[in-house]
Amino acid sequence: MKLLKVTLICLLVCLSASPTQKKRSSRPGRMQQATQPVKPPPPVPLPQEPEIIRPPEKKLSIEEISNLRAVMETSLGNIVLDFYPEAAPEHVRQFVWLSQVGYFDGMSFSRILPKLLIQSGNYASWQEDNPNLKKRFDIPKLKAEYSPAARHDRGALSMARPNDDPDGGTCHFFICATRIPALDDKYTVFGYVSEGIEVVEKIAEQPVDGDKPLNRIEIKRVSIVQKASNDPSNR
Repeated sequence: MKLLKVTLICLLVCLSASPTQKKRSSRPGRMQQATQPVKPPPPVPLPQEPEIIRPPEKKLSIEEISNLRAVMETSLGNIVLDFYPEAAPEHVRQFVWLSQVGYFDGMSFSRILPKLLIQSGNYASWQEDNPNLKKRFDIPKLKAEYSPAARHDRGALSMARPNDDPDGGTCHFFICATRIPALDDKYTVFGYVSEGIEVVEKIAEQPVDGDKPLNRIEIKRVSIVQKASNDPSNR
């Protein structure tokens, strides 16, 4: 009889414990779901540092730059430029380097003195989508290289500079549409127009407000090319 009572008690204990165990066994799942970690937001990318463009360490020789010319493609036609490497070697090297890295591409002629000269090289004339805006050009100043062999004749390519700094030329250049002797020995002439002087004259005749063109005249690109071996302009 005692054995029967013990068996009944054990059975009741087991039956009363089963629901509790099942209930408890479901709790960890709900807790795990409630405490699942939240993914953090993706990190905000830092502003990209601009690419720094510096002059090449190795300079072109006089012979090397004597065999080069520039082809300037503008919205009004092409201008071909040859250089005076012996008269102004540093100015030629700088213009060649800036052309090769695309500095002038997408600029405009930002200054025109009607029928006298046209000027470009101002980075402020880049448009908003110009890739050069994501770069920083480390452009050194140039010491003046005046020469009696290179004067401000019609078609002369010369380097602009601040009025108070004869050795302050960097990248702003101008092309003469006519002879301007007053500029000799004040600005460095480092090249000349060998083809396309009519394009220079056409640009110099565009309407202006003061010295600012009313219409954008773009330099699409400036390419540096090798002269042909039999080119008569080789000097």
